[in-house]
Amino acid sequence: MRKYTAHLLSCLVLFVFAMMPTKVKASHAAGGEIIYEWISDSTYRFFFKFYRDCTGIDEPSSQSLCCYNPCTNVVKNVNMDKYTGLIPPGVTNGSPVSAGCSQYPGKCTDPNSALPGYREWWYTAVIPLEGQCDSWKFATWIGSRNNQNNIQPLNFYVETTFNNLYAQGNSSPYFSNKPIPYCCLNQFYTYNNGAVDPNGDSLSNEVLNPLGGSDCTTPSAPIGTVTGPGYPPISFPSNPLQCGGSFNIVPTTGQLSFTPTQAGPSTLTIRTKEWRNGILIGSIMRDVQVQVLANCNSGTPSFAPISSSVIGGNLQGGQIHGCVKQLLQFSYDLKSSDTAAILIGQDNHSVAIPGSSTYYTNTYNDSLRGFFSWTPAANQVGNFTLTVTIVDSTCRPPGILLSQTYTIPIIIHPAPKASNDTSVCPGDAVQLSVINGGNFVWSIASGPAGSLSCTNCSSPVASPYGNTQYVVASQATSFCANNKDTVNITMLPSPTFTPLADITTCPGVSTQMDLKLQPIPNVNYNVKFSPGTYLNSNTIPNPIVTPLTDMTYTIVISASNNVCKGFDTVKVDVLDGFKILNNDTAICEGQSVTVNVTGDSRYTYSWTTNDLSGGTSISNAQINNPVITPTSTGKFTYTLSASYKPTCPNDSVASFDIEIQPNPTVQAPADASLCYGDTMKLNATVTPAFNYKYDWTPGISLDHPNAIDPIFKAKSTTTLTLTASTSAGCKSSDDVTLTVFQQHFVFVSSDTAICPRDTAHLTLIGKGVKGFYWTPNEYINDVTSELPNVWPTNNQTYSVFARDTNGCFDTARVKIAVKPAAVIYLPKTVTLYPGDSYQMDPKGNGLYYSWFPSVGLSNASISNPVARPEVNTRYIVNVRTESNCTATDSINVIVASDSKIEIPNAFAPGYNSTLKILHLGEAKLKSFIVYNRWGIKMFETNDINVGWDGKYNGEAQPIGVYIYTVEAESYTGKKITRQGNVTLIR
Repeated sequence: MRKYTAHLLSCLVLFVFAMMPTKVKASHAAGGEIIYEWISDSTYRFFFKFYRDCTGIDEPSSQSLCCYNPCTNVVKNVNMDKYTGLIPPGVTNGSPVSAGCSQYPGKCTDPNSALPGYREWWYTAVIPLEGQCDSWKFATWIGSRNNQNNIQPLNFYVETTFNNLYAQGNSSPYFSNKPIPYCCLNQFYTYNNGAVDPNGDSLSNEVLNPLGGSDCTTPSAPIGTVTGPGYPPISFPSNPLQCGGSFNIVPTTGQLSFTPTQAGPSTLTIRTKEWRNGILIGSIMRDVQVQVLANCNSGTPSFAPISSSVIGGNLQGGQIHGCVKQLLQFSYDLKSSDTAAILIGQDNHSVAIPGSSTYYTNTYNDSLRGFFSWTPAANQVGNFTLTVTIVDSTCRPPGILLSQTYTIPIIIHPAPKASNDTSVCPGDAVQLSVINGGNFVWSIASGPAGSLSCTNCSSPVASPYGNTQYVVASQATSFCANNKDTVNITMLPSPTFTPLADITTCPGVSTQMDLKLQPIPNVNYNVKFSPGTYLNSNTIPNPIVTPLTDMTYTIVISASNNVCKGFDTVKVDVLDGFKILNNDTAICEGQSVTVNVTGDSRYTYSWTTNDLSGGTSISNAQINNPVITPTSTGKFTYTLSASYKPTCPNDSVASFDIEIQPNPTVQAPADASLCYGDTMKLNATVTPAFNYKYDWTPGISLDHPNAIDPIFKAKSTTTLTLTASTSAGCKSSDDVTLTVFQQHFVFVSSDTAICPRDTAHLTLIGKGVKGFYWTPNEYINDVTSELPNVWPTNNQTYSVFARDTNGCFDTARVKIAVKPAAVIYLPKTVTLYPGDSYQMDPKGNGLYYSWFPSVGLSNASISNPVARPEVNTRYIVNVRTESNCTATDSINVIVASDSKIEIPNAFAPGYNSTLKILHLGEAKLKSFIVYNRWGIKMFETNDINVGWDGKYNGEAQPIGVYIYTVEAESYTGKKITRQGNVTLIR
């Protein structure tokens, strides 16, 4: 596996933040991209990196990746789970992306913070891809984007493409900078995604209109732009955000630069394309959310490489040039226009340029210098980009680390590579070549002179007659010390042999061929016959050929180094042979087989057979395509011999088998009658004896419809057909009709329910009934009656067993459900005093109630009416259950003539316990007074519902006897007086 994951997880990039406008709570998508790494064969690991606004909704628990192969039109959706490992810079997945200033936390950790907050989430899945295609597309989408200054807040959508038809095993580029940069209003700003390719392929960059798609099979429409202040209006790619038309992108490095003229967020979509040998092999679409701050007071830092500092290369047109295996060093200045600035220099050298190193001096001042050092390995050739980020860590409010990103393109020139050393035959021409470099000069270091077609070209032709060494030098650069390569050409000897004569033979006849190779001392030769078909060996000079068809062999004889060669051809003419096209077959007795044989017309043919009828079954035994008509059953072999004299010493022989199968005679059993549910074994006979296939139709009523003697289960009258057949299709059939008497001929009345002690009337109706009886013989008046009466005390099922005139039996059943008896209970008598009422509360299982008389009741049709009669009344209630079982009860309501009052003779004061007047019926209290034994008034009230709590002036009184007096008036106006003693206890 490539170490791409290690690159991804080692990226440590500063991600700057600033304040953002208020968003709708549901919006949460700020940026992201899809990348992939090759694992093995056609298996890849995909990552979706998603940057979520902490003020929006939660991130998805998983994310679907849409995979589309337009070459086969196959679409599949793969679930991507959250990545469980650490993500750069070594934190857990979903960690907040730091804004840089620890004293100013963002909304991810402090919801009341003025600074926005973002969390970085990675989703991943390992996907085996079916097939190869030059235009794979992988896409994902989330609803919805944050509010933006430049686009509508529709779906967040990104896609990645690649070509595994050309670049199977490729891993995608990835980005070393976070996609949410921050800049200042009206200040020049630069930013770079820091694209890195792990395979060393070339990259190009472009700006797109952000997309808002929701599938990966059709092109996604660009999101509409937002009209607003500023000129020129928003347009992609020339003016993707309000910057007065100052926007620029360098396609080779992806460097963005602009001067923003509107505060707030804007979204850019950057597509990075990957190229290999001039062929596009993939692309990555990345959404970048640019935050423009209105309240910045930091100057724009500058950046400049120092030309005089370059060692081992040079600075041309803003690019650093170097060479493989040669130390390259240079330095660069970073300076802020704000003398109070605190600058920090950072870069992506460890990710973008493995093996290189950087360091910075004068850090935490308004100007600093960076130093770069690298000795490129032999395979580190091509374009590299060092991305340098200048961070102002002054941390003035609102607490954002402002930064600028610059790029230094580095081009590493390879050493010239000449064509490989080789060996040739004397005088043969060799095309020499060289790659890497330019202004080539060829020379001869050793060997005969004058063998080059040109010396100031890249691809001369060499025609040496002896061992020669050629040297090529590249003069394209003046600073690369490793600018030469050599080619060695060695001369080889040639073989001597006797050409082979052509051969005529028959199929399967062996003949030896011999080249009579004459070896040269100290030289080993290789011999190769092509093709090797029908040869006992194709690598020796004297193989044996046993051909079956015409062959032409090409012979190559070469020295051990396989350069100087001898060539020969030999043609082997083989009689065509013959082939019986008939496979082994089976036919019915009396049928014929037409033989089909292809073969050389020069053969003499003869047929033989082991059929006892002899040649009489073959129409003509001397031709290759006779008609065979066997006269007996059995399996016979028919053999064809082909001869060709005198060349072929033996006859060629082939054969095939014919099985003659009998025509069966089928005898089904006689027709029969059965009762429903009976079974009958069907004993059929088929002659003559043979391994027949049996098939009863219809077979649904048979246990084994493919047996000669299946068992029939009677359900309905059926005509069955038995067909006996052989594998050759010889068959015959016969029928049997089985009459099935009806299943049910006795019927009874429906299930019913009764109350205890009631009687149910049963009914039996039969068709052709000859006899019957009921069971069980309990609570039934007559078990042989068609209309019996039953009175079971519990649930009971009565069954009737009957036999008809055909001797068939039937059973019918009726269920008698005995419902619970109605139960009701009322007290015998209650007494009402003037002003009182009584609510009936019958106990039992009644559902419907009827009270009589209704006079004095609140409702005579409910279970618990309120009774308030004016005179003594006896109430009768009839109750009915849900099963219509009934019961009756009664209650006497006695109406007292006047009210009563009473006083207890003792009481114990406590929680909610007082000495109160007890009254039956309504009464009016005139006075209630309590005295102690010395005549002191302890308590007095005229409220009949208020009592004495055993206290005087708030103090509990001692245990003892106290005196009370009561004056009251009854319901009828009668004066009531009471006096007496009450004992207070505790």
